[in-house]
Amino acid sequence: MDQARVLLQDAIRFQQALMTSSFQAELIDGASPVLWYGRPTEQQWLTVGTNPSRGEFYERDGTVRSGESQKFYWCDESLDTYLQDESALEATLDYAATYFEGGRATTSWFGKPGGAKLEALLEGMGRSFYDGSALHIDFFKYATSRQMGQLRTGRQWMEHPTSLDLLERTIRYVTPSRLIVLGWDNCAAFNGFTHHERLDAYPSARFELGYHATLHVPMVGLHFKPSEVFVGLGNGRDAFGLHHGSYAKREHLIRIGAAIEASARRYFG
Repeated sequence: MDQARVLLQDAIRFQQALMTSSFQAELIDGASPVLWYGRPTEQQWLTVGTNPSRGEFYERDGTVRSGESQKFYWCDESLDTYLQDESALEATLDYAATYFEGGRATTSWFGKPGGAKLEALLEGMGRSFYDGSALHIDFFKYATSRQMGQLRTGRQWMEHPTSLDLLERTIRYVTPSRLIVLGWDNCAAFNGFTHHERLDAYPSARFELGYHATLHVPMVGLHFKPSEVFVGLGNGRDAFGLHHGSYAKREHLIRIGAAIEASARRYFG
């Protein structure tokens, strides 16, 4: 817990710097940094997305989530006070750890147990967020009002040296047995991918394999995003005429996950 608290405090310090930068207008004032989604344990697989969505902190009507619908800690105090508030830091870590417990997860993105989305792909690979064998983190730990892909300077701040340091330290803290990086744009920021492949049955599902350059953790890089519309592949069809929207169905995601896992096992040994 001490290491996690230090990591959180450093994330808050970077948030302070961001709040005085040109990126300040894009950040959600009051939203805590999100270190992870789920409870870190040993030998987990770690999925890596882009950044927390606005919906993790706001209801559809724009009100701040509270009570049973609250997913992460909401900071009503100044960031200076937050840094020193032990109860607030503990609450932040507790909200993150219990994200998949008690029905608080955003199932429209992660998927339900036995459902589709990223959870279905993981199921095909033999893992799950809901049994704790997989954990999720984001490349950038801060929620933005608009999607990061819509922001002209979003990638610049994601790849800021402090942001990259927080990302690597988070991975070190979790000590996963495998990384699964979501989206070709996020894959491009990781050094160590050496093998590129596509699935015969799903030719639009491209992926790459390798080892993290400094942490030497096995990595699977997906050039698609199982939780986004048309699996992040756009509104089109693959070489067989199968619409990308079909890739997002549970049965296809399970098959895609199983096929990628078979390739990964051959590669990693």
